[in-house]
Amino acid sequence: MANVIEFLQNNWGDLFSALGFAASALGLMAAAWAALNARSAKRAAIEARDRIGRTLTVADVQRAISLIERIKERHAENRWDAAADRYPDLRELLYNIEARLPDEYGEMRAGLLRAATLALELENQAIGGAMSSENAIESIRSLNKIQDLLQRIASGLLWERRRGDD
Repeated sequence: MANVIEFLQNNWGDLFSALGFAASALGLMAAAWAALNARSAKRAAIEARDRIGRTLTVADVQRAISLIERIKERHAENRWDAAADRYPDLRELLYNIEARLPDEYGEMRAGLLRAATLALELENQAIGGAMSSENAIESIRSLNKIQDLLQRIASGLLWERRRGDD
């Protein structure tokens, strides 16, 4: 025991240096671990944000498809003013969907902007009533094209969501 005490008295500075080095090494490892966890947390937050965005976009796409069905019914019933009242809501949904779509949907985003412009033209035709039967048929065909685009977008987003759950 006396040898240990003598050793500590003569080498206490070296001992504290070794303890300080060990504490620094442990601190560095803890900092590295925290940084890795922070990256993982950030990555998880980004993934969660993207999933929520896809879910909201799919919901808007489904609402837009349903709205198009109601507009087509109004056209079939020759209720032009009632159809015209629905077009602003459709345009708003189309713009919202376009804004939320990821960049890899560039072609579809451009299609949504064209669809919103087309919806404005269809609204202007429907305002004031009696549309010709040719215009009514062409309006329904145009709405079908918009609906097809929306269905392709929904399918793509749902496929991404399922693929991301693996």
